[in-house]
Amino acid sequence: MSRRVVCALPGTVALALALAAILLPGAAGAARLVGGREQAAILHAFARGRGSKPEQATSVRRSTVIPAWTVVRWVVPARGTERRPPRPVLRSSYFHVTARGVTAGSPPPRVRRDLAAPMSVSVLYTGSGSETIAYSQSSRSTCVGNGNYVDSETVSVSPMSWTVRYTVNLDRLQAAVSDGRSVAVLPTVSFDRGGSALNASEAIMRSSVDQGCFGPTRTIRCTARYFLHVPGAAVQLGLGPSGLQIGIPMAPVRRGGDCYPQDYPLGPSLWASGAGTALVAALSLTGGRLPPDPYAPVPVRWPLSSAGTAQGALASPCQGITAMCTDAMRWAGTVRLLALS
Repeated sequence: MSRRVVCALPGTVALALALAAILLPGAAGAARLVGGREQAAILHAFARGRGSKPEQATSVRRSTVIPAWTVVRWVVPARGTERRPPRPVLRSSYFHVTARGVTAGSPPPRVRRDLAAPMSVSVLYTGSGSETIAYSQSSRSTCVGNGNYVDSETVSVSPMSWTVRYTVNLDRLQAAVSDGRSVAVLPTVSFDRGGSALNASEAIMRSSVDQGCFGPTRTIRCTARYFLHVPGAAVQLGLGPSGLQIGIPMAPVRRGGDCYPQDYPLGPSLWASGAGTALVAALSLTGGRLPPDPYAPVPVRWPLSSAGTAQGALASPCQGITAMCTDAMRWAGTVRLLALS
């Protein structure tokens, strides 16, 4: 039996690969967000070409078919004085990035199709930790004995971990409004219930004793478990030039014990008022600046990454009152963008 061996010259193989790259269509929706100095250079070229016009860039994307081609998606914001602002319409400006600089141009059709594909990204916020608070208040007894009425409470949250995922549709804007000084761009945001999880349990122990009445110490205990609260969850994700603000939508479900509204609950982490809501200045999805790798995880932790603290508000349970209240909040996590094909 004879065997035929077919050999291909290196030049022939290279030519075949080049032809395949030209003839085969690019993957739809494969464009990636651009950040860092390249994003800044492209936005500078875009602004230079638009002059003093009111256009607002919303994202910069790179083609994976020919990475040298990029697109700036932009919108003309409505004036804030309009009663019924029109629905925003996104437009595209294409730029070719080379070692010589950034120039406007018209990409090949397959690149244009790649860059024109709708883009959505996931925002993933994961974290874990534990929290404690101890509160004690002493007041005058109603009896004549030697002593005061003492009310003490200890609250702890452990375990405490979460995975929260939102989907942001960058090509479906709900609003784009300008007041003449700043622009607010609101893309469509949805909460991904299937990709989110919350594990948080809270234990409260409260004791009270009237020493002046020589009464016994009364101790009550309450336990609560927190779950994700889906209705209205999308409002927990804020997008703006100052960065990405992401919170944990939750609701408590009481499980047992003596639970009273007047108890001082931890919350946990006062998540509803900002302590666990992370502010990530490095990630600005709507016209701001992104890091060189927009999809790299960004570490966050208490207190510097807390939105409340970053905005100048005390978000700890004791609010700085150390005479009768002490707290320890320990949480850390990451926020990252995930590409959706």
